[in-house]
Amino acid sequence: MKFTNYDITVVLCCYNSSSRLQPTLEHLFKQKLNLDVSWELLLIDNNSNDNTAEIAKEIWGGFNSKMDLRIINEPKPGLSNARKKGVNSSKGETLIFCDDDNWLDENYLQIALDFMRENPNVGVLGGKSHAVSSINFPDWYTTYQASYAVGVQSIESGKINSRGYVWGSGMVVRTKEILSLYNSGFTSLLTGRKGANLNAGDDSEICKWFLLVEKDLFFNEQLKFKHYIEPFRLTVEYYKKLSKGFQLSGSILTQYDFILFLFKKRKKKNILNIISLFGVYLFERNLFKIKVLLEFLNLTPFTFHKQTKKILKSRASFINNRNAI
Repeated sequence: MKFTNYDITVVLCCYNSSSRLQPTLEHLFKQKLNLDVSWELLLIDNNSNDNTAEIAKEIWGGFNSKMDLRIINEPKPGLSNARKKGVNSSKGETLIFCDDDNWLDENYLQIALDFMRENPNVGVLGGKSHAVSSINFPDWYTTYQASYAVGVQSIESGKINSRGYVWGSGMVVRTKEILSLYNSGFTSLLTGRKGANLNAGDDSEICKWFLLVEKDLFFNEQLKFKHYIEPFRLTVEYYKKLSKGFQLSGSILTQYDFILFLFKKRKKKNILNIISLFGVYLFERNLFKIKVLLEFLNLTPFTFHKQTKKILKSRASFINNRNAI
């Protein structure tokens, strides 16, 4: 078990974030916490080519905070790599992923900590967000705001296992649990955002890992944050690129859903059964469509089976380690 020095770690993943950091850091500085709660702030500089690190130090220093800002470099691009670096560097019991454009409500950290301590079977916790921008939102925006991690993640607070994911923005986990998942062999098949590349789904992939080890996903409407959306992201062209990123992650995330489906069937997971059960899965989920089949043509049956076996092996390792404690 990893030794922890803090109650909370906030992991702030950044790529060329210098122009967005002022309000994000200000909201973190203004967190209202019980006197006995300790926390740390990690800024993961993910291959930035601007002065993100220097600006962050300048802004944080201006607050005269008693808490130091730790800046850690992750040269390998991709949000999944930045998040993993944050996990491996964390010294907190509860870990909160905060994007560089997330303005957390002043009670966010305390609510997250209390909830995770009181609900041990919840693996991933998420909240609700309100969008802000320096321009008026276009007419089409409210219809598609969920793609920007804006709005609510359920009609009311509660488990959202059937939804299958929690937004990466403001996502809350336990450090020792996600670290144990990594150590058990779970690896990201999806990279997430990589510079200007709008790949997606790495946060959903983490949620699938927790579901595989029988932990719950939960939406808490008391967890609130503002999501600042820059004007260049509020164009039809940008939204289409964003949507394409989600589509490209679909085949991988569907594979995780299929593995979860396998556990319900409780049958031997050799290659023949996996291929035959995949047809049943597509039928039962009403996914027997040309689009889905074409997505899976990118994976040969051998590759699909190899990845499935690796994921199942990682799950078994996590369960065995947990039972041995």
